[in-house]
Amino acid sequence: MSEIPAEKQPLQVGVFDPFLREEVEAVFWTFEQVRAGKPLPVIEAEAVAHSLHVSMRLGTAAVPQIPLRAMNEYNAVHGINVALIAMAAAERMQLDERAVRAIGIAGLLHDIGMVRVPVELIAKAEQLTDEERAIVTRHPVNGASIIIESDASLDLAAVVAYEHHIKPDGSGYPALIYPRASSRIARLIAVCDAYHALRSPRPFRDAWPADIIFSFLQQRAGFDFDSEMVDIVSKLMREVEKQAQGN
Repeated sequence: MSEIPAEKQPLQVGVFDPFLREEVEAVFWTFEQVRAGKPLPVIEAEAVAHSLHVSMRLGTAAVPQIPLRAMNEYNAVHGINVALIAMAAAERMQLDERAVRAIGIAGLLHDIGMVRVPVELIAKAEQLTDEERAIVTRHPVNGASIIIESDASLDLAAVVAYEHHIKPDGSGYPALIYPRASSRIARLIAVCDAYHALRSPRPFRDAWPADIIFSFLQQRAGFDFDSEMVDIVSKLMREVEKQAQGN
């Protein structure tokens, strides 16, 4: 994806709401617990998803809400923003409240497998070697295992963690023995994940402007991303970006 040029963007995306700082700290703590080899604090993840959903309903949480302040916060900040975008999209899809919150949990935990990737690879500014890339691309398998081993009832979150890098034709990673389409919610999270990842600065590139991301997603719709989900998320985020510019 790095072949598309990107203009320099401010580090902050969205307007920071200090009331959600507690959620960032909770997700950061959750990831660190798992990184330390402890069980996934499922109740904590569920509580954060509930809090984010309530904040959205009350109008106190924007999308995306939390800015990235330091690279060691990336996984927590990314998880929260993906959850916010995915829940807002799920509301647009007219899913019921229970489904929206389940999607929020899946969004929060979709990259939990990254805790088993060495921090130096996550922060590496240079191109990854083939061996390093193999370590990174195991995070969907690791994430699904972490979730299922912690709470088998979080089947949606486990499926999303496993499938969010699988393309519409069944390619991508992890490699499937029998290529198949991923689940609908995994296809939604895949687009939310790509949007926020590209909108955020990384050690190896600047943040992409929103218009460039929308063009990229549209170009890859049907190939790397589900066309329906690209349309839903793009429409939502165009409105959010327009509103943010108006403020």
